[in-house]
Amino acid sequence: MLAVLDRLLMPNYLLSALQVINIQPGESAQLLHHDDGFYPIPRPRAPLAAATIWAIDDFTADNGATVVVPGSHRWGRRRPGPHDQRLPVVMPAGSCVFFVGTLWHGGGANTTSRDRLAVTAQYCQPWLRPMEAYTLSVPREIARSVSDDIRRMLGYSIHPPFVGAVDGLHPLRLLEEP
Repeated sequence: MLAVLDRLLMPNYLLSALQVINIQPGESAQLLHHDDGFYPIPRPRAPLAAATIWAIDDFTADNGATVVVPGSHRWGRRRPGPHDQRLPVVMPAGSCVFFVGTLWHGGGANTTSRDRLAVTAQYCQPWLRPMEAYTLSVPREIARSVSDDIRRMLGYSIHPPFVGAVDGLHPLRLLEEP
Protein backbone atom coordinates (compact mmCIF):
# COMPACT_ATOMS: atom_id res chain seq x y z
CA MET A 1 0.00 0.00 0.00
CA LEU A 2 2.80 2.41 0.82
CA ALA A 3 4.25 1.89 -2.68
CA VAL A 4 0.97 3.16 -4.19
CA LEU A 5 0.95 6.16 -1.85
CA ASP A 6 4.61 6.83 -2.71
CA ARG A 7 3.62 7.17 -6.38
CA LEU A 8 0.39 9.11 -5.85
CA LEU A 9 1.36 11.63 -3.17
CA MET A 10 4.46 13.75 -2.58
CA PRO A 11 7.29 12.48 -0.36
CA ASN A 12 6.58 12.86 3.36
CA TYR A 13 2.80 12.47 2.93
CA LEU A 14 0.95 12.36 6.24
CA LEU A 15 -1.53 10.09 7.96
CA SER A 16 -4.61 12.29 8.12
CA ALA A 17 -7.04 9.99 9.96
CA LEU A 18 -7.19 6.45 11.32
CA GLN A 19 -10.69 5.38 12.31
CA VAL A 20 -12.87 2.36 12.97
CA ILE A 21 -16.11 2.23 10.99
CA ASN A 22 -18.98 0.23 12.48
CA ILE A 23 -22.15 0.06 10.40
CA GLN A 24 -24.78 -1.41 12.69
CA PRO A 25 -27.86 -3.47 11.77
CA GLY A 26 -30.68 -1.30 10.45
CA GLU A 27 -28.39 1.65 9.70
CA SER A 28 -29.34 3.55 6.55
CA ALA A 29 -26.88 4.40 3.80
CA GLN A 30 -24.45 7.22 4.45
CA LEU A 31 -24.73 10.31 2.26
CA LEU A 32 -22.27 10.22 -0.60
CA HIS A 33 -19.22 12.38 -0.02
CA HIS A 34 -15.57 12.72 -1.02
CA ASP A 35 -12.95 12.62 1.71
CA ASP A 36 -11.01 15.72 0.73
CA GLY A 37 -14.03 18.00 0.42
CA PHE A 38 -12.89 20.14 3.35
CA TYR A 39 -9.84 21.34 1.39
CA PRO A 40 -11.10 24.45 -0.49
CA ILE A 41 -9.30 23.76 -3.77
CA PRO A 42 -11.46 23.50 -6.91
CA ARG A 43 -11.97 20.18 -8.66
CA PRO A 44 -10.83 18.56 -10.87
CA ARG A 45 -7.34 18.60 -9.44
CA ALA A 46 -4.36 16.45 -8.65
CA PRO A 47 -4.86 14.17 -5.65
CA LEU A 48 -4.65 15.90 -2.29
CA ALA A 49 -5.53 12.79 -0.33
CA ALA A 50 -6.09 9.05 -0.55
CA ALA A 51 -7.92 6.54 1.60
CA THR A 52 -7.83 2.86 2.39
CA ILE A 53 -10.66 0.87 3.90
CA TRP A 54 -9.66 -2.46 5.43
CA ALA A 55 -12.50 -4.99 5.81
CA ILE A 56 -12.59 -6.55 9.29
CA ASP A 57 -15.82 -8.33 8.32
CA ASP A 58 -16.90 -9.43 4.86
CA PHE A 59 -18.33 -6.51 2.87
CA THR A 60 -21.59 -7.49 1.17
CA ALA A 61 -24.26 -5.53 -0.65
CA ASP A 62 -26.55 -6.19 2.33
CA ASN A 63 -24.32 -5.34 5.31
CA GLY A 64 -23.21 -1.82 4.43
CA ALA A 65 -20.39 -2.31 1.93
CA THR A 66 -18.89 0.99 0.85
CA VAL A 67 -20.62 2.26 -2.29
CA VAL A 68 -18.51 4.08 -4.90
CA VAL A 69 -19.45 6.21 -7.91
CA PRO A 70 -17.04 5.06 -10.65
CA GLY A 71 -15.19 7.86 -12.43
CA SER A 72 -16.38 10.54 -10.00
CA HIS A 73 -12.80 11.28 -8.92
CA ARG A 74 -12.38 13.10 -12.28
CA TRP A 75 -15.43 15.34 -11.92
CA GLY A 76 -15.37 19.06 -11.36
CA ARG A 77 -18.11 20.60 -9.21
CA ARG A 78 -20.66 17.99 -10.29
CA ARG A 79 -22.37 15.95 -7.57
CA PRO A 80 -23.70 12.41 -8.00
CA GLY A 81 -27.20 12.26 -9.39
CA PRO A 82 -29.87 9.55 -9.30
CA HIS A 83 -28.74 8.12 -12.65
CA ASP A 84 -25.04 7.80 -11.82
CA GLN A 85 -23.82 4.25 -11.35
CA ARG A 86 -23.19 3.23 -7.73
CA LEU A 87 -21.26 0.07 -7.03
CA PRO A 88 -20.91 -1.71 -3.67
CA VAL A 89 -17.33 -2.69 -2.85
CA VAL A 90 -17.97 -6.36 -2.11
CA MET A 91 -14.88 -7.97 -0.57
CA PRO A 92 -13.95 -10.63 1.98
CA ALA A 93 -12.62 -9.83 5.44
CA GLY A 94 -8.93 -8.94 5.29
CA SER A 95 -9.27 -7.17 1.94
CA CYS A 96 -8.61 -3.51 1.30
CA VAL A 97 -9.96 -0.92 -1.12
CA PHE A 98 -7.86 2.10 -2.08
CA PHE A 99 -9.14 5.32 -3.63
CA VAL A 100 -8.21 8.96 -4.07
CA GLY A 101 -9.88 11.60 -1.91
CA THR A 102 -11.96 13.01 -4.78
CA LEU A 103 -13.94 9.78 -5.30
CA TRP A 104 -17.60 10.09 -4.30
CA HIS A 105 -18.51 7.21 -1.97
CA GLY A 106 -20.42 6.34 1.21
CA GLY A 107 -21.23 3.49 3.53
CA GLY A 108 -24.12 1.37 2.34
CA ALA A 109 -27.25 0.45 4.30
CA ASN A 110 -26.94 -2.51 6.66
CA THR A 111 -30.09 -4.63 6.28
CA THR A 112 -28.59 -7.60 8.14
CA SER A 113 -28.64 -8.51 11.83
CA ARG A 114 -24.84 -8.12 12.27
CA ASP A 115 -22.43 -5.20 12.53
CA ARG A 116 -20.05 -4.52 9.62
CA LEU A 117 -16.61 -3.46 10.87
CA ALA A 118 -13.77 -1.79 8.98
CA VAL A 119 -10.74 0.38 9.59
CA THR A 120 -9.99 3.38 7.40
CA ALA A 121 -6.61 5.03 7.06
CA GLN A 122 -6.58 8.33 5.20
CA TYR A 123 -3.50 10.15 3.96
CA CYS A 124 -2.83 13.68 2.68
CA GLN A 125 -0.18 15.68 0.90
CA PRO A 126 2.61 16.85 3.25
CA TRP A 127 1.73 20.52 2.82
CA LEU A 128 -1.87 20.05 4.01
CA ARG A 129 -3.17 19.97 7.54
CA PRO A 130 -4.27 16.43 8.47
CA MET A 131 -7.59 15.78 10.21
CA GLU A 132 -5.84 14.52 13.35
CA ALA A 133 -2.75 16.19 14.87
CA TYR A 134 -0.84 12.99 15.60
CA THR A 135 2.26 14.82 16.83
CA LEU A 136 0.04 15.97 19.71
CA SER A 137 -2.28 12.97 20.16
CA VAL A 138 0.29 10.14 20.01
CA PRO A 139 2.50 10.10 23.12
CA ARG A 140 6.17 10.74 22.38
CA GLU A 141 7.25 7.41 23.88
CA ILE A 142 5.05 5.63 21.33
CA ALA A 143 6.29 7.84 18.47
CA ARG A 144 9.86 6.93 19.45
CA SER A 145 9.04 3.20 19.24
CA VAL A 146 7.49 3.03 15.74
CA SER A 147 9.20 2.68 12.36
CA ASP A 148 10.65 5.66 10.51
CA ASP A 149 7.80 5.46 7.94
CA ILE A 150 5.09 5.59 10.60
CA ARG A 151 6.88 8.36 12.48
CA ARG A 152 7.08 10.37 9.24
CA MET A 153 3.36 9.82 8.56
CA LEU A 154 2.53 10.95 12.09
CA GLY A 155 4.06 14.33 11.20
CA TYR A 156 7.63 14.01 12.41
CA SER A 157 8.80 15.16 8.98
CA ILE A 158 9.43 18.29 6.95
CA HIS A 159 7.99 19.24 3.58
CA PRO A 160 10.74 21.36 2.00
CA PRO A 161 11.78 23.92 2.72
CA PHE A 162 10.25 24.12 6.23
CA VAL A 163 6.57 23.08 6.37
CA GLY A 164 6.10 21.14 9.60
CA ALA A 165 9.02 22.71 11.47
CA VAL A 166 8.90 23.36 15.23
CA ASP A 167 10.63 26.59 16.23
CA GLY A 168 12.43 26.50 12.88
CA LEU A 169 13.83 23.00 13.44
CA HIS A 170 12.97 19.48 12.30
CA PRO A 171 10.21 17.99 14.51
CA LEU A 172 12.22 14.79 15.08
CA ARG A 173 14.25 16.75 17.62
CA LEU A 174 11.16 16.66 19.87
CA LEU A 175 11.65 12.90 20.20
CA GLU A 176 15.20 13.44 21.46
CA GLU A 177 13.96 15.47 24.43
CA PRO A 178 13.12 13.65 27.69
